[in-house]
Amino acid sequence: MDAASLSRVPKSVYTVVRDFARAHRFWSVIIAIVALYGGYEAYATLTATPLQTRYVTATVATGTVVAAMTETGQVSASQQLDLTPQVSGEVTAVYVTPGERVRAGQAIAQLDATSALEALRTAELSLKNAELSYEQNTASSTLALNLLTAQNGVTNAQTSLQKTHDASYGTLSNVYSDLSTVQNDLYQALYSQNVQGRATQDNVDALADTVAQYDDSIGVYKNAAETAYAAAVTAYNTALVTYKTTALTADNSTLLSLADTTYSAAQAMAEAVQNVHSFFDRINNDYTTYNLKPNATLTSLLSTTAADGTTMNSDLSAALTAKSNIVTAEQDLAQAQNTLQQTTGGANALTVQQAELSLAQAQQTVSTAAQTVADYTVTAPFSGTIASVAVKRYDQAGSASSIATLVANQQTVDISVNEVDAAKLKVGQKATLTFDALPNVTVAGTVSEVDTLGTATQGVVSYNAIITFDTPNASVLPGMSATAEIVTGTETGLMVPTSAVKTAGSQSYVEVFKTPIPGSGVLPGAPSAIPPVRTFVTTGLSDDTNTIIERGLSAGEQVVTQTTNAAAVPSAAANATSRFNGGAFRGGGAFRAIGG
Repeated sequence: MDAASLSRVPKSVYTVVRDFARAHRFWSVIIAIVALYGGYEAYATLTATPLQTRYVTATVATGTVVAAMTETGQVSASQQLDLTPQVSGEVTAVYVTPGERVRAGQAIAQLDATSALEALRTAELSLKNAELSYEQNTASSTLALNLLTAQNGVTNAQTSLQKTHDASYGTLSNVYSDLSTVQNDLYQALYSQNVQGRATQDNVDALADTVAQYDDSIGVYKNAAETAYAAAVTAYNTALVTYKTTALTADNSTLLSLADTTYSAAQAMAEAVQNVHSFFDRINNDYTTYNLKPNATLTSLLSTTAADGTTMNSDLSAALTAKSNIVTAEQDLAQAQNTLQQTTGGANALTVQQAELSLAQAQQTVSTAAQTVADYTVTAPFSGTIASVAVKRYDQAGSASSIATLVANQQTVDISVNEVDAAKLKVGQKATLTFDALPNVTVAGTVSEVDTLGTATQGVVSYNAIITFDTPNASVLPGMSATAEIVTGTETGLMVPTSAVKTAGSQSYVEVFKTPIPGSGVLPGAPSAIPPVRTFVTTGLSDDTNTIIERGLSAGEQVVTQTTNAAAVPSAAANATSRFNGGAFRGGGAFRAIGG
């Protein structure tokens, strides 16, 4: 394309646009507006001022937080109560008359308390004895005596154990002497050859043969005797080895083991003696049954084994007693050493505990007896007026008897609180009472009663409580609706706005500027190039506005209560955009020109 052609292009475009605008005036205006607005938005986006974080802060300072709850209820009717005694007895005095005003705790009537007073005097004497016993067991002279006694106890126990050790060793030695004798007796009785007319046979065989033709079961007795004897010999030989290797100076554990082994050997030997004696006794019975000629050897053997049986029974008891004596002596020594150990550190712990227990029991007995005596006096549980008196002197009264009728002077408000508020409610807390029907009346009150058992209604648990007027007010009538603001706690200390306290898991924290930033005390706050530092704290009492910080902060520190996002200070480009914005839409001549 040559230069002449290029010079004609702009004119051609202008001509096309002009002709289009004249032919389509409406659409031309729309297209111009869209193009201008799109350009403006692009320019504004490129030159917009970025948002920045701004901080609103508060200064940590000492203050007082008062926590309170607001509950509603109704003024209760006058309280009326029939006064009844806790015990039964004869009325000895009546102290009031109808119409008389009485105060809380004032005596109304007295019942005969003679037996209760005697019981109280006995309890007081027992208490004095318990106090004396306690003093004796904790006195320094008693401690010294107890220590000496405990030391002597250990020495005596050690001596007794040594004596028991030596005596038990001697006892076991005697058992082994008897075992040797008895074992030899059994051997001679069974295997000697002195049955008359059968000198070539052992006694056991010879005697069995003499009755075998009459007694088919004699072989069973014979085998039992020989088997038991063989077992006894084995047990004896094993025990004898242990005995010979155990010296008199062996320790108690070794001696106890020897006693066990000796007892087992003696038991086996006693069984052998019994079986051998039973064998000989069976043959002797056969001689009598079948009229056989008496045998002098058999008679001697029966006598010997009978005596051996007595010996072994005695040895069994001796071996068992030897072991038991050693165990008992060791236990006595351990007990004495334990007593000494306890006594060395001061008073014998067990003795002192017993004395303390006796003293506590005596004190409790006196307290119970005193309460029983007090129960014989009927008193007014609250201040009021005696409406009527139902008894006179010498009447009999009991727990079902009305002594007098008392009408309360005090005014109360009954409220019902949920389980969360009930946990905060305590007897003695102060309250401010207002009344729907009496907008100008305010009464101070005190929480006087809180139920410990709740009432569940449709899954919601509530607890009843009573607020008593500190001063009666005649204008407040029963049944009136009341609102109670109850102070549940007061705490003074370092205080921050509650909005500054945040949580992370189970811990509380605040954000602190170590270097305070100016201008941050009010909205929209102030920016900071240095972010705040997270500081963990221990919180105390809190109300709807402020929270006490018990640990973690110092007075004067600056904590963050709120953060905001706001534009930074406008730039020159932003100002130009603003001016352009206002001028473009105020003008509009260009559009009109195009359209015109």
